[in-house]
Amino acid sequence: MQAVRVVRHGAPTEALELQDIPIPDAGSGEVRIEVAAASLNFGDIARCRGTVAAVMGQVPFTIGMDVCGVVDAAGAGAEEWLGKRVVATTNQSFGGVAEFALAGTNGVFDAPPEMDDVEAAAFTLPFHTSYLALHQRAHLQRDEQLLVVGGATAVGTAAIQLGIAAGARVLAIAGGAEKGRVCESLGASPIDHTSDDIFDRVMELTDGHGADVVCDLIGGERTETIWTCVAREGRYLAVGFNDDPESGLTGRPLRKVSMGNFSVLGVMVGYNDMPIELRRFGLNTFPPAVGREVHAALLELVAAGAIRPVIGKTISMAEVGAALDDHEQRRTSGRTVVDVSAA
Repeated sequence: MQAVRVVRHGAPTEALELQDIPIPDAGSGEVRIEVAAASLNFGDIARCRGTVAAVMGQVPFTIGMDVCGVVDAAGAGAEEWLGKRVVATTNQSFGGVAEFALAGTNGVFDAPPEMDDVEAAAFTLPFHTSYLALHQRAHLQRDEQLLVVGGATAVGTAAIQLGIAAGARVLAIAGGAEKGRVCESLGASPIDHTSDDIFDRVMELTDGHGADVVCDLIGGERTETIWTCVAREGRYLAVGFNDDPESGLTGRPLRKVSMGNFSVLGVMVGYNDMPIELRRFGLNTFPPAVGREVHAALLELVAAGAIRPVIGKTISMAEVGAALDDHEQRRTSGRTVVDVSAA
């Protein structure tokens, strides 16, 4: 089968090759998916470069975390998925940009019937992450002020839509007029970090109240500025670290949190019955039942027409390196999806 592989560390255009590799076999508790489409993630850039990402791979490896396709083989305990069209998070976040991929059953869900394969591949990670952040962690309420940092990204556009669906007033920070229009088209009030004073603009739009909930997908140097925009007793969600070369591992001064009288909430998508020995390393994901509840809630919103993934670009497997370069240079909005079936 064909797969997009990191064969050396470097810029995506230098690190990736389209190769023929053996089709994998599904093990116990796993399914094998004949992939129709797979999404690219910002973390794929760090994996190409060999810098810090949530999950790293040993060269050579196939990139790709979220996919849509049909289950063509199932291991013991996964037989119920055989023949079904699904969306899935791949094993250890690898292997998706390929003609076949493996996923554990905890990360496999029914594909939304209202979506084609490209849309469905763009759906799972952004909307599950945003739902967990806004509802499971921050308990966003109707009429609250929600600020989305990185509003034109795939997760950002999902968070805006979920915020609007929850009855919140949504503000979104993005870079430039074009990305601002993307946010505005989804119902958010845009803030342009390239020209606006972020604090002044948030205070203006919230009548000096600040944001009750901040969903920060970017991190990095603006973090402490964003903290000044949080309302007293508000909630700041640390979701992503795209502007932080250490992927959030450098930390931030907690005294600034104390001074602002707000809460910091972490969130990471993942559904597993976590062995106690892994808790020692700080990993404490949600149980599989939560994943099923979140997906059911999202499917209801899809059926109601309240949410839809924003597709920035659809590409072939041969174009993945150039597409990730566009991501790194901030030339993209929404989700970039690889149409594997067209390879």
